[in-house]
Amino acid sequence: MALYFPGQLRSTRYETLYNRLTVAERMLLLREFVGVTYRRRFLFFKRQPSAAKKSAADSFRKNVEIAAAQQFKRLTISHRIWNRREILKPYLQLIFRHYFYGLQAQGIRRSLENCRLPEHPANCYYDFLPNLAAMIWFNRQREDYNVKLDRLVDEAISDDQRSLYVYALLCASLLKELPPFSVMAEYAADCFAQFSRPGRTPAGVELEFSNLGRFATFDQPFKGDLRDPLFHNMHYYEAFFLDDISWRLGGYLDSHIRNRSLLSLPRLWAHPGGFFEYSLVRIDYPRTFSMPLSMDLGLIALYIDEVINFISEIRPHSLHINFEKIAFGLIKPELDDYLCLLLLGGDLGYNKAGKMCELRLANNELRGVIQRRTHRSDRGEIKKEVVEFSFLRLKAKADRDHSYFPILMACKGFQYGYNMDLSCRDQVQGMLAWAHNPIALSESSITRFVATLAAGWEREAGHSKVVREESAREIMELLQRQNTRLRKG
Repeated sequence: MALYFPGQLRSTRYETLYNRLTVAERMLLLREFVGVTYRRRFLFFKRQPSAAKKSAADSFRKNVEIAAAQQFKRLTISHRIWNRREILKPYLQLIFRHYFYGLQAQGIRRSLENCRLPEHPANCYYDFLPNLAAMIWFNRQREDYNVKLDRLVDEAISDDQRSLYVYALLCASLLKELPPFSVMAEYAADCFAQFSRPGRTPAGVELEFSNLGRFATFDQPFKGDLRDPLFHNMHYYEAFFLDDISWRLGGYLDSHIRNRSLLSLPRLWAHPGGFFEYSLVRIDYPRTFSMPLSMDLGLIALYIDEVINFISEIRPHSLHINFEKIAFGLIKPELDDYLCLLLLGGDLGYNKAGKMCELRLANNELRGVIQRRTHRSDRGEIKKEVVEFSFLRLKAKADRDHSYFPILMACKGFQYGYNMDLSCRDQVQGMLAWAHNPIALSESSITRFVATLAAGWEREAGHSKVVREESAREIMELLQRQNTRLRKG
C-alpha cells in the first residue's frame, strides 16, 4: 500500500512526528484516516484516468493516495466552528479517542490470530472480536489514556490546528508508548473466555446516547431550559465530521427526521441535533448494508457495557436488539408476557410527580415495542428478516444490578417461544395503560413466561443445559425483584 503524507505539512513538526513512525505505524495511520472511504463503497477507489494503463494493484495504491489527499482537504474544521471555543474541547476529545481506539483495533486484529478465541461465524461482522478487544483494552487504560489524549488536544488547540489528519497523526505518535499488541490481544482473549456464551442465532445491537434523553430529537425552540453544555445536543456532529470518525462503531446522528426534507421544521427553525448512536451492525457508510454482530450473547452483553464506558460523557438512553428470524414458537403471547419483557428491560421508575411508571411507554418515547424488519448483507441481495426489540432502556452499569445477558436471552427466548407472526399491536393499548399505572404481575404469569422462554431456548438448541438453567434463574429473580418494587410502590 502506498503511504501518504500531506505536502501542506512539509517542513513542520508534524513531518518530524511522521518520520519517527515505523512503516507499519504509518500504514496504521493511513488506514485509519481513509477508513471511512471503505464504508463509502470504494468511492475514491475507482480507476483514475491517469492510472488507466497501469496494473490493477498500481491503480489501487494510487487511488489510496488520492483518497487520503481528498480526505485531508475535506476533513478540516471550519474557522466558524473553530472559534466556538466552548464546544471545541469536548468534540476534539471524541475525535482523538476514536482515532486512538481505531489504531489499536487495527493492531490487535493481527495479534488475535495467535490467540485461542471463541468461534465467530463467517456470516457475522468480521471485525467484532478485534473491535471488542480494542475497546476492552482501551477502557482498562482509560485514566492513563485520558491524560495522554488531553495533552494532544491541548497541543492541537494551541497550534490552531484544524486538520483531522494531524489529529490522527498525533494519536499515532503515541503508539510507541504502548505495550505490544500481542499483550492487548491476550488480555482480551482471557475476557472473551470468561464472558463467552455462544448460541445459534445471529444478533445485533444499536445503542442511543443523549444528555437530553427523550428530548434529543425535539426542535431547539421547544427545548426550553434543557441544556447539554458539553455537546449542545450533538448540533455540531457534522461540523466535526463525527460520521467519518466513528465509522468503526457504526456511529451516526439519529435526529428522527426522515428524508431530511427542506420543508421539515428543524431544517427551517434549527439545527436538528439528536441521539449519538452506534449501530454496531452497520458495514457501509449510507447504512444500506448490515451484518449480524455475533451469535454470542455473552460477548454482545460485554460489548454493550464496554461501549457505554467508552462514551461516558454522553448518557445512555436506549438499546435496540435484533435477532435473525429462524423459527418462531407456537404460543400466542398474552398481555402479561409483554409486561414481563417491560419489567425486564424497560424503565420502571418515578415520574416528576413521584408516581411509579414504565417511563419509556408513559413518556411516549417509543416508535415500536417489537418490530419486524429486513436487513441486507453485502454478501448478496437477499434480505433477511429480523425481529427488533426496541423498547429497552440503556443504562450504565452503576444504574442497574444485572448484566444485559439475561435480557438478551429473554428476548431470544421470546422469539423462539412465542408466535412472533402474530403482531403485538393488539396489546399496545394494554401495555400503555399498565405503563401509566403499573401493578405487580401474578406468580403464575411469571412462571409461565420463564417456562416459555426455556422452551424457546430448547427450540433454538444453541445453549447448554447449564446456561439455560442459569438464565432462567436470573430472569426469574429479576422479575421477582421488579414485582417487589411494584408492590411497595
